[in-house]
Amino acid sequence: MGAAGWPSDFDLLRAYIESRGTAVAGVDDLVAAARELASGRKLPWRNRAAILLWHLGLARAAIEGEKVVLLAARSTARVAAGDLALLAARVARWTPMRILVKYLAERGPAAAEEVAAELGARSREVTGRYLPVLQLAFKLREPAAKPFNRHVVEAVLFKLGSQLGLLEVEGGEARPTELALELAWEPEVVVVKTAPRAPLALAAAACALAQAAKPYLVSPWIDLEVARALAQLVRGGVVVSRPPRDSGHERALAELAERCEVRIYERLHTKLALGRGALVTSANMTKASLLRNLETGVYYRETPEALREHAEEVAATAREWKGAQRPAR
Repeated sequence: MGAAGWPSDFDLLRAYIESRGTAVAGVDDLVAAARELASGRKLPWRNRAAILLWHLGLARAAIEGEKVVLLAARSTARVAAGDLALLAARVARWTPMRILVKYLAERGPAAAEEVAAELGARSREVTGRYLPVLQLAFKLREPAAKPFNRHVVEAVLFKLGSQLGLLEVEGGEARPTELALELAWEPEVVVVKTAPRAPLALAAAACALAQAAKPYLVSPWIDLEVARALAQLVRGGVVVSRPPRDSGHERALAELAERCEVRIYERLHTKLALGRGALVTSANMTKASLLRNLETGVYYRETPEALREHAEEVAATAREWKGAQRPAR
């Protein structure tokens, strides 16, 4: 299935998050949701077609009190008017479709059950390794094959792909079109936007930390639940934070100190997670930032040397934390 390590952990976690709540989707569903948004209506986050439009960059999220609503974005009206070329370009770059197109290009034509047997198995393996992190955001009891379980492959990926000219589906087997191969490129630098129920920054941070012998986690504020989840992914590395502001922050650092070197920098503002890949983000490593807020970030598939040097500078400026104590369970 392609080169070793492909699809990457980051792409498979992103594909899972971007497909949650999507069980059936076609062009008519997306155009209908776009028309509602373009008319000025606000749609609730539970509207599955509107959520997919958000992941495609064709809707905006806003937090109103305790609710997340979806609004029209700059390009929503074009989809509402039937611009399928724009929709095809965005769907081709949607993470689940991009993975599927590359898989089919390398493997050859495949039926839904074959996609599920290979990509679905890889998705279960990756979501299983990152289960503690995913469980912070979702009621997920076991590893997930989604979006590469047979139903979603047939009812969403094959359906949307064939309707938009990205896939040719014949005799139950799909193959990518030239259009799909042109559009479904893999960016080296990814803009990661996050919202309640779409914890993409958390997934990116987890992947960066898990795939290195000496990762760096730099965040002014870290809470205990996030620390416990991330600590299960690391064996060594350096954590830099501000002096603990409360007992929860102190216990979070103590949790991480069992596996990492913890250092303190009083004026810290940088927020990054760095390993083989790297995330620079607006989000602190707290549930409030990662799971309940609108945040942004940039994920590098390969860490730039300048960014690694910056992490080392921050760590060198920080002092060793002396207050580690075994956290209460």
